[in-house]
Amino acid sequence: MNKKKIKLLFFSISPLIISVFFSFIIRLGFVGMELSILSFLFCIYWFFVGYKSYYYTESIKESILIGNSFGILSIILIVIQIGLVGRYFMNFIGILPTYYYLPIGRVSDWIENILYIFIKYTSYSMINSLISFFIMMLLYYFGYNVSKDLNEF
Repeated sequence: MNKKKIKLLFFSISPLIISVFFSFIIRLGFVGMELSILSFLFCIYWFFVGYKSYYYTESIKESILIGNSFGILSIILIVIQIGLVGRYFMNFIGILPTYYYLPIGRVSDWIENILYIFIKYTSYSMINSLISFFIMMLLYYFGYNVSKDLNEF
């Protein structure tokens, strides 16, 4: 791997690092509008990461796989835990995958509440993680495409 791809891999783990900041904000009691604004700002940040990834890789597939590698790993661990076992493991491996999606959690909650009007389901945490995963993938993809379109001129 070259330096640019390693840098992109570090961007991939950044939501986990940002989650530490979010958990600190939540512990201070800021769970209302402040958390919503921070979650929206994270969406802008993740779009920007996708935008910058255009310069680090040769193709969109490679960019999405490297840039979202920790998100993909997290969603696989969540599906294994909830889908196969039926619960989260109460250890570091069990909590870490959901912790990855904490920065975008509020935006995912908005979409989940809209979906719940039309579809009744019981596994809230898994649905929220899946929504978070798809939002992050879309934001990254759109950021990459905007950068690609602007550089083709």
